[in-house]
Amino acid sequence: MAGALAGKRVLVTGAAGMLGRAFAESLAAYPCTVIARSHAALDVTDRAAVLAETADIAVHCAADVNAERCETQPEETRRIQVEGTRNVAALGARVLYPQSFLIFDGSHLPIDEATPPNPLSVYGRAKLEAERLLPPESLVVRMAGFFGGEEADKNFVGLFTRKLAQLLAEGAESYGVGDRVWQPTWTVDLARNCALLLDEGRQGVYTMSCHGEASFWELATACVEELGVGHRIRIDKVPASQVAGGERAKRPARAVMDNARLRAEGLDRMRPWREALAEYLARPYFQALFAPYR
Repeated sequence: MAGALAGKRVLVTGAAGMLGRAFAESLAAYPCTVIARSHAALDVTDRAAVLAETADIAVHCAADVNAERCETQPEETRRIQVEGTRNVAALGARVLYPQSFLIFDGSHLPIDEATPPNPLSVYGRAKLEAERLLPPESLVVRMAGFFGGEEADKNFVGLFTRKLAQLLAEGAESYGVGDRVWQPTWTVDLARNCALLLDEGRQGVYTMSCHGEASFWELATACVEELGVGHRIRIDKVPASQVAGGERAKRPARAVMDNARLRAEGLDRMRPWREALAEYLARPYFQALFAPYR
């Protein structure tokens, strides 16, 4: 029996970004037509350009994901996150909206579909305002902090691995990483599970993350082990407050999600974070980057 994606035109905004490229890759496995638009191809703040698109489903990944920059540019942040989402909603397509865990303050754990949002940052507040613009038949997936996109990875794993390569080239023997707790989740796993929800015709709110949690120090240590360079450098644990002092955007000290609705509906396809990380770091980009240091 054909699923809800069969024969549909699916627009992916922000398709050159970490999450957007994973959606374009994952949706290609379904009998639908994927229209992958990078920011250069489609600026979602341009209402006329958005409304010129034709789609049955819009996977709206386009956003300014730099929470630090958002703190200093709140009006621009709102223009992109909120007005851009308003334009996509006006397209009349069914919307899948990837939502950030930064709409939560970490005071209620684990985070599930019933957890009340309370953003601590400009970024989080704009993302929540954007979510509330969407019609009730939309699919909103509130996601854990993720890694993905190889050279386009702007989150911890991408930043850390590039720094690690630099440190190894310089002959550094150690590097300090904070102990703030995160829930590492691969964009490809998120996109695959979200595509399943679309194909099942689901709507409403879901929380979604890889299974388990890790401090940034544990994640960095795992990266070093998976990349086979543990004999070259030591990763030291330092207090989160020591490395977060320069952050403008306030973040929850711990934000761990529970895939409650996915599990209840038998649709949880997420994996343990370490398994997903190992597959990600086995990709050619990382293997080539660290080949000189093994």
